Amino acid sequence: MSKPLITNLYSREESNVIAFGVILGKKAAESVKAVRDASWFIETFDIISKRNLLERAKVYDIGDIKPTSYAELDNVTKTASSILLEGKLPLMLGGGHLATYHALKAMPKEVTLVVFDAHCDLRESYIDEKIVELDYIGEDVAVDKRLNDATWLRWASEEGMFKKAAVLGVRSGDEEQLAYAKKKGISLITSEKLLSQKGLNAAIRILSTLTRGKKVYVSLDIDVFDPSIAPAVDHPEPSGIGFREFTKLVRSIKGKIVGCDVVCLRKISYDEVTEFLAARAIFEILSRAT
Repeated sequence: MSKPLITNLYSREESNVIAFGVILGKKAAESVKAVRDASWFIETFDIISKRNLLERAKVYDIGDIKPTSYAELDNVTKTASSILLEGKLPLMLGGGHLATYHALKAMPKEVTLVVFDAHCDLRESYIDEKIVELDYIGEDVAVDKRLNDATWLRWASEEGMFKKAAVLGVRSGDEEQLAYAKKKGISLITSEKLLSQKGLNAAIRILSTLTRGKKVYVSLDIDVFDPSIAPAVDHPEPSGIGFREFTKLVRSIKGKIVGCDVVCLRKISYDEVTEFLAARAIFEILSRAT
């Protein structure tokens, strides 16, 4: 690990946020490193709200979990659990979204889940070349078509890992996934709605009500943003949200954020805009969580 996330100012004992990476996927190592590196070059002072976003966040980075088998993804759960036992906020930087499933295992069962994602991730089973790249561990380890990047939210729901959930910015799914979300009471709020002022205001009210007085886990899949501002993702989907919509939604969370992650960035060699956006989004989440 060349640079820790954001700063090296605090020890583990002094910190209130503990960051860690999960190297899951073919480009996860360089992608997680890119976010860490970018975080050092962003002002923590937000000139619009006139406040230091990290005024109360004391971040300590413990490095990466590098699973060599799917059984070793239990280390994600163990790591998040140990951070919670210290009374601190776990912040995970990931490759694929499957890592979120394992982080959620450590959270209280009554947690409310807030997901920013272009995709529903509610399939019962699925496999394709992109999923293999996202959930890749090694040449001798087969990717599970039942539990992976495209199905993690479905199985987290089936296993009762959260009380309520909302997926914001979604714009890719099928009839079966929409029916499942309706059956389970998972709110799907499309990017189309969020891109209108009326729809954004309605979503802010929904999110405020959903999270008020609750323990909240926030998961940010970078592909929720429009590809014009976040090109370095595995599954770019047209008509995504902008950073303006994201910040307004994060600031509408009224509960206590007990865990968070930023996942699914795929580093590209010729552009750094996506990792800078991801790092700035982390600042925004931490400003609400600490």
